[in-house]
Amino acid sequence: MKTFILTEKPSVARDFASALAMKSGGGDGFIENENYIISWAIGHLLTPYDPEDYDKSFKRWSLTTLPIIPVEWKFKAQPKTKKQLDIIKRLLKRTDIEKIIVATDAGREGELIARLILNEARSKTKAFRFWTSAALTKEVIHTELKNIKPLYDFDRLFIAGRARQRADWLVGMNLSRLATIKLGDLFSVGRVQTAVLGLIVERRKAIDAFVPKDYFELKAQFQFKKGSVSAYWFDPKKKDEEKRQDRREFFDSLVKNLEKKTCLITVLSETEKTSYPQGLYSLTELQRQANMLYGFSASKTLELAQSLYEKHKCLSYPRTDSKVMATSSFDMVKGLVYKFKDLYPEHFEKFAAFKVSVKNKTVFDDSRLTDHHGLVPLKDFSGAESSPEGKIYHLVLKRFISNFLENHRYLETEVEIECEKEKFKTRGKKILEMGFKVLEGKENEEILPSISQGESGLFGKGEVESKKTRPPAEYTEASLLYDMTNPSRLVEEQELKKIFRTEIGLGTQATRAQIIETLLKRNYIERQGKNLLATAKGIELVDRLAAMPVTKTLTDVSQTAKLELRLQSMAEGEEDDLDFMDAIVKYVENATSEWKGVVVPEGQKREKVYTGKYARFNKKKEDGTDAGASAGPKLELGPCPLCQAEIKDFPKSYSCSRWKEGCGFTIWKIVARKKLSAPTIKSLIVNKKTGVIKGFKSKAGKSFEACLLLNKDGKVEFEFTPRK
Repeated sequence: MKTFILTEKPSVARDFASALAMKSGGGDGFIENENYIISWAIGHLLTPYDPEDYDKSFKRWSLTTLPIIPVEWKFKAQPKTKKQLDIIKRLLKRTDIEKIIVATDAGREGELIARLILNEARSKTKAFRFWTSAALTKEVIHTELKNIKPLYDFDRLFIAGRARQRADWLVGMNLSRLATIKLGDLFSVGRVQTAVLGLIVERRKAIDAFVPKDYFELKAQFQFKKGSVSAYWFDPKKKDEEKRQDRREFFDSLVKNLEKKTCLITVLSETEKTSYPQGLYSLTELQRQANMLYGFSASKTLELAQSLYEKHKCLSYPRTDSKVMATSSFDMVKGLVYKFKDLYPEHFEKFAAFKVSVKNKTVFDDSRLTDHHGLVPLKDFSGAESSPEGKIYHLVLKRFISNFLENHRYLETEVEIECEKEKFKTRGKKILEMGFKVLEGKENEEILPSISQGESGLFGKGEVESKKTRPPAEYTEASLLYDMTNPSRLVEEQELKKIFRTEIGLGTQATRAQIIETLLKRNYIERQGKNLLATAKGIELVDRLAAMPVTKTLTDVSQTAKLELRLQSMAEGEEDDLDFMDAIVKYVENATSEWKGVVVPEGQKREKVYTGKYARFNKKKEDGTDAGASAGPKLELGPCPLCQAEIKDFPKSYSCSRWKEGCGFTIWKIVARKKLSAPTIKSLIVNKKTGVIKGFKSKAGKSFEACLLLNKDGKVEFEFTPRK
């Protein structure tokens, strides 16, 4: 009799075969010897029915058929991998299999993938679970095969995964059809993706609405016996706007009054402070760091980490949200520390041997451990450190080592100086021990001269600095991932803040990169350098959703994170999946009633019936426009000023219809981060010039105003009006 092992990927199946000394032979889609049969999924082999699979009438997108709520959930084979599914089903019917070991990824989705396959095959064979987050070396496989547990011990994970899949289907299928039919354009709506889009749109609007304000700060030089000290004026009565003044005259007058006046050090406090290592990398934190340092997208970092795990076997399982290890992993970690100490002695200059202990809670903490432990290097990477994989590997390596180095210690000095009752403040910093920060590069010091409290000196000179308030920063993948992981700062309610300070966020470690890529593919956001900007289409969707009391919750991060909390509770056996699904169905029903009552402006109403699936949402026509683009009032722009052909409305520009023949006439809809209105564009084409337009932004982020000119070559130029 034989044991059947089911993995999630072919590469993992090969790892098992190698560890069990099995040859690559056996058959198409599986490996077999006298004791084992190993086969593999290729991600999700089964997908939920589309609406039209339940009823052909659903193929026509119509309000009358909504909401679509399956009574019995059914699944079908993915066309590209149906052959592999049939192979697994045939193998599971064999009479010589006495035991099944599920070895899909250790997590909610891995469990769902396996259970759907076993349910489809109607397998009754006794099943067990192989569970590890370590890299699948020969030793790990042999050890964990001895520790397999009954599959039913992991039922809670399957139930949570199934609830997540059904909730996403109900929201996505129904709300996407509702938005598409009612708004006259092709839109897709998702439980998590739309909340993330809401963040980016909100940031875009905050930046567009921002009006910079001038303010001034006074930096003064004070002379003491053993040197000079620079300090800034501050008003102790103002906490939020410390040091700031709206009027330059105030500081100009102050400098004249204080010149060569006696000053006194009224406060001088020295505090020794300590910075501690940050624990191991979780996937999201690694993605953030790689984006900041190297400009890698979240999906690129995941791809590289997955390669280091699967191909090179020098990194632990990457799809983790933990930053710690189990105490039971101490011997493994200790071995790794001393292995890398021999390989990289230059990294261990500040080695603290006492930290190689289970008492080091930065690394070993069972209470903070989730399904997978934090990222650790398992062996040396043979490739170049400067290669993309090398960069990711050495980030993980240095973070791992840093947890076993001395703490970073420094002396912080706070000084307050009084001169003619005006107060000034400065800080100094002196490093006492670099500790683990030797791996991060230089640390800036601000060493003050030897001064003491009560010491007097003279006001030397004052410099009035002119500054402007700054708008919120554009989202990068690094900052977006931070907000997706830590939504507590995005909500006001204290109870929600408490909930979100746990591991709950938007999406999971494994799906966050995919969510960002989905928004890019659907033209809801776009990349500009490292920044992620909402497009006009993304803004339109969020605005429409936010205008309705029920549906607006899809754009609210707090509502989405609450659902993630319920799913996590379900995975832990504390939440009932029936109550969860009842709430989702009720939400979809209420949202449908709300959308059916939406009145669409007459110019946007269209007669077209949509019969496509999600794959058609971004399909392009031959002329480059979106399939099913809005059929609102057509903007009459007149002929192309260069060749007299028709000017066409493209997704991002108004351009000559003869662009394939070489005519380069184009007016972009967004110029210097400012979206141009249709009347403005028409005025530019007809009159060759617009009036003064406010709200342009330079590459440095500074706002400016200007007229737009259309020159004789059909190019758009700025004309700046002189300041009065």
